[in-house]
Amino acid sequence: MTWHGYRDGFDERIALLSDRLRQGSWRPGPLRQVPICRFSGKVMTAVIPTVEDRVVHRAMRNCIEPVLEARAFHDFVSGYRPRRNRITAVAQAARYFVDSYRWVADVDVADVSGGSSVDEVIDWLSRWITDGTFLARVRVALAELPHPIVPGTGLAPLLINLRLVPVDEQLAHLRVARFCDNYCAFTRTKADAAMAFEEIEHVLARIGLRPAPNKSRVHGHMNPEDLFMIAG
Repeated sequence: MTWHGYRDGFDERIALLSDRLRQGSWRPGPLRQVPICRFSGKVMTAVIPTVEDRVVHRAMRNCIEPVLEARAFHDFVSGYRPRRNRITAVAQAARYFVDSYRWVADVDVADVSGGSSVDEVIDWLSRWITDGTFLARVRVALAELPHPIVPGTGLAPLLINLRLVPVDEQLAHLRVARFCDNYCAFTRTKADAAMAFEEIEHVLARIGLRPAPNKSRVHGHMNPEDLFMIAG
């Protein structure tokens, strides 16, 4: 069904959808799986949910996001957030450069959307969301996906940031900026940057993640606008 078709009788459709969600009878519809070729040439699988399921995903995100914005997400995190994008991440980097912190531990997290289970995601959410009925509805939405943070759903970007909250908490003492799944820690010497790189690597390992080897490195004396680039 197209968005145009869903608008035909929209008020009645939304009322029925609301009732099914309230009663717990809502179940996700079928998914269309599509291959997407990334900039590196690697092919990944994304999904296209039904129009109605996208409405549900957006409604769930609208409920979760304000809570996480107020309680979970750090100020140094940009990307997949309202009014926080690559521009805000580069601006943070530029401030560190002005203060002579020009060596960078640049860590891109490998496969941040993979390797998690529905139970794990619900555990992450339950730290901040205590409404059991709401969590049960989220569980239903995630259970029918190939994996909980599969690209293409309305919840995936939010869940990537949520997954990295424990890492953010452990790295908050560093001069760090994160854009999506890319951490940059800023130091004044190459040796300190190497130590920061090792620390980020160890913290990621605690939650089963690791740096992407071909996109993570220590470098210095570059333009901050060259950070947080695709394949940068």
